[in-house]
Amino acid sequence: MVTVAKELGSRGVRKAESNRTVIRKRNLRWMESLWDGTTSTGREEDRKEEVLAVFREVARESRSRGKVREYVPWQPLW
Repeated sequence: MVTVAKELGSRGVRKAESNRTVIRKRNLRWMESLWDGTTSTGREEDRKEEVLAVFREVARESRSRGKVREYVPWQPLW
């Protein structure tokens, strides 16, 4: 009778440990997804700034009163 109680008790402990392991893994996956979200957001912000810098440069050049040259496809611009 005592051995049956010990056996049932050890199964309960293993099940509790198993549940804790599952919860721990789920929490780690959740934290990893949060981390991936923050790093990808940072990369997207960097890309956005690069694109905006190109548009700022185009806008600055368009406001300058430089000489506008006619484009002739068979003549290189340089």
